[in-house]
Amino acid sequence: MLLLAWFLAISCLPDPRPLSAPDWSVRIAQASIGLSEPAARAVSTILLRGIGFALIGVLLSLLVRHWRLRWAAPAVLLASPLLAVASQWINFGYFPIRGQVQLSVATAAIGALMGLALRRSTLALGALVVLALGIFVWGSSSNVCDDLDAAARFTGNHVLASAGDIPAGDNGFDVLLRSAFAFAEDNSHGTGAVFPNRAAILALSVILGEERVAEVARRPIDPGRIAAVGRLRNRITMRGRNDLARHFWVSAGLVIVADEGRAMTIGIGKELMDATPGGSGFSFVDMMANRAGIMFAGAATGNATAARGMQLRISRGMVSNDLLPDLQGLPEGISDARFRTEFGGLRGEGTRRVNDEITRRLATSQGLRSTSGVHD
Repeated sequence: MLLLAWFLAISCLPDPRPLSAPDWSVRIAQASIGLSEPAARAVSTILLRGIGFALIGVLLSLLVRHWRLRWAAPAVLLASPLLAVASQWINFGYFPIRGQVQLSVATAAIGALMGLALRRSTLALGALVVLALGIFVWGSSSNVCDDLDAAARFTGNHVLASAGDIPAGDNGFDVLLRSAFAFAEDNSHGTGAVFPNRAAILALSVILGEERVAEVARRPIDPGRIAAVGRLRNRITMRGRNDLARHFWVSAGLVIVADEGRAMTIGIGKELMDATPGGSGFSFVDMMANRAGIMFAGAATGNATAARGMQLRISRGMVSNDLLPDLQGLPEGISDARFRTEFGGLRGEGTRRVNDEITRRLATSQGLRSTSGVHD
């Protein structure tokens, strides 16, 4: 029963996120390994996820503790990784990417080995379960921290204060980008640029992307603002298309509230759903917008120098075309059958060729290049 409850919980609860990793775990990672604050948060998040999957192996070992070891060991070592991957599949709604599978399989197997090693001591095994549950629950808050939530709301209010004067189309995208990052720059003095840039991206992802980005962070926006936000969002375009502006900002926002891998997985999953009957079709154009948003968020928040450099480049006139390369020739509107036969599916040769072309174009995009060398 405990194993079933935990499997359902880990299949439904959002993953621990880097921005909400507990401060104690971040401090330990910084002190013991000498990592930077962002790297320490990433390490803490991976460890918390690993604990969640390892607990599946421990609980399964507890369930079969009365079996002979020669039967229990192979059963637990085989079933634990399968359950861990299945929990991710259910959680995401699509099969996890390679790195996520590797993490879940490895940590579930480690948990299984730990459980098997302690099978003769029910007390020790129970203590291990309680300890792992306690650490995971304590550290796996899915909320964006209070300071970031407040900063994003302040930034959003600043942007929306002049919503009626924002022009439509790509020009509106550019005006809102400059407005949010000018506000971030004003709030950077003495505190560094990474945090206010995160707030700016999170605010724009909710306003121009999708309000459900805020729900992913368990920080939903005021329902009274949704209608006004929707009217503004529908007027804004990127390369002349409203859908690309939304793809860009949703992906950028998911990097802030989750991580790059989760943002990419969600984008791929959305396109695969579009390829099914009744959908708009798989679009490599949408995928390029997703990847551009992910790269922009990384370039704008990667470190203090890059974050400050991005503020300067935006203030000096960077526009949306600098963030999303030319779309010409990229296939879209692809049905599921065509995607499988012509492109070979996600891992097919045709898909690889188009993705390589997207990578080449993104590498030439001025706004997505490293800004570490930009100075006042």
